[in-house]
Amino acid sequence: MRVFYRSESARRGLTVYRQGKVKFCCAEMCQRWGVLVGFGTRGAASTDRAVNLYLDRPQAHGGAVLEMVPVNYCPFCGEAVET
Repeated sequence: MRVFYRSESARRGLTVYRQGKVKFCCAEMCQRWGVLVGFGTRGAASTDRAVNLYLDRPQAHGGAVLEMVPVNYCPFCGEAVET
């Protein structure tokens, strides 16, 4: 699997990354992309440039916090993930 991205300079010296074209390794990854697995954090831009597994952790106040775990291999077919 291969994920292309571009970097942009943001205010205060931060660099943000935006996802570009994605070449999926299997149909399962294509189906789960953006929901269970995705580039950086959910949304348009991120300071993280890794491919991550997403998990919403419920909090006591009723909201949720996004937990991310970087992945190096597809959890469905085992192919290497390249950014």
